[in-house]
Amino acid sequence: MQGLVPAGEDGLSSGIETRDDAGYIPFGGGLLLQSVDFFTPIVDDPYRFGQIAAANAFSDIYAMGGEPLTAMNLVAFPCSLDLGILRDILAGGLSKIEESGAKLCGGHSVQDEEPKYGLSVTGWVEQNEVIRNAGARAGDALVLSKPLGFGILTTALKRDLLSEAEIEEAVKTAILLNKGARDAMQQVGVSSATDVTGYGLLGHLSEMLEASGVGAVLHLSAVPVWDRVSSLAAEGCYPGGLKNNQEFLKEKVFPDGVKQGDLLPLYDPQTSGGLLVSVPGNRAKDLIHAMKEHSVQGAIIGELTEETGIRITP
Repeated sequence: MQGLVPAGEDGLSSGIETRDDAGYIPFGGGLLLQSVDFFTPIVDDPYRFGQIAAANAFSDIYAMGGEPLTAMNLVAFPCSLDLGILRDILAGGLSKIEESGAKLCGGHSVQDEEPKYGLSVTGWVEQNEVIRNAGARAGDALVLSKPLGFGILTTALKRDLLSEAEIEEAVKTAILLNKGARDAMQQVGVSSATDVTGYGLLGHLSEMLEASGVGAVLHLSAVPVWDRVSSLAAEGCYPGGLKNNQEFLKEKVFPDGVKQGDLLPLYDPQTSGGLLVSVPGNRAKDLIHAMKEHSVQGAIIGELTEETGIRITP
């Protein structure tokens, strides 16, 4: 990417130095946020696929403390499929756009052999309220707002090892906007945040740590994981991206009394995953309480340290 994307030279316009969740430029006394995401179907129900894809696209805006303003549909669809499927996908997406308070401003479609759907999203945040993935400090607690393992569960769904009914709670959670977690962060005041998506918990945590110049200790037993995820992963049922994440992070993750196989859910690529938040230790319980007030089941999963790297204990 060097030479292809400019750095944020003025300190306000975003560059790629810390891999912030959304791009931003000064606008209207605050920061204009921009992000985009789309992907292939991960569940069988087209309406729910549209909901998950839209919720996922909004997460980058919420992770930075922002409010979505506008959204544009991004669609790839084969001529061989019934257009009713596309209508259901778009209807699912629209339901989450309306829930977010953003306005749909059109979009773009192309023909493709495989369906794809997502959103380009524009948001806004006041400069003194922006939350970046840099800014975490030693002594902060780490809080996660959704359980892990959705990538493993949807892989099992594609392999007919599970039915959609068996992963119902995980699907419902993926459909949830991260708006409630954003509101809780603003209410309590946090050091940094990012959303957990394709790089898995450990990948996105690693980006946060590098941007902030700190390390972390995670307590495996405290990390929420969906039922059956660990057993499925142990049997080799996981997306290819999980192994890619594990290989990329092998020099940064240090198990301490934990088997490597038990860490697989922490590498799992997430779709519409939760927010990973660092918060001063004395406010961690306040953040959990605030999340509950916004119908979010947050969990304290570790703490930040001055020593670099990610150490994982039982």
